[in-house]
Amino acid sequence: MGRITASCDISSVSHCDLVIEAIIEDAAIKTEFYRNLKDVVQPGAIFASNTSSLQIGDMADVSERPDKFCSLHFFNPVQIMKLVEVVKTDKTSKDTLDRVYAFR
Repeated sequence: MGRITASCDISSVSHCDLVIEAIIEDAAIKTEFYRNLKDVVQPGAIFASNTSSLQIGDMADVSERPDKFCSLHFFNPVQIMKLVEVVKTDKTSKDTLDRVYAFR
């Protein structure tokens, strides 16, 4: 918990290697987030959505880095369930998957 910082300023994630989005399940809001995020975060960063019901391919395309996009769906309650579902698209690179699997 000590490594988590809250912010309403999207530029606060500009230095991150992995950005995990957990916005309400609204495709329009998530799409807009990734449309803005792509211009803020360093080019090598991975984007991951916590969606459990939306098509991640649509978000990946909007992000303009579909090779660095996946879903990391954390099951609730997160502090008890030690289970994370990793979902890739047909464009997600092997390097992205390797880096996501190594994330702790």
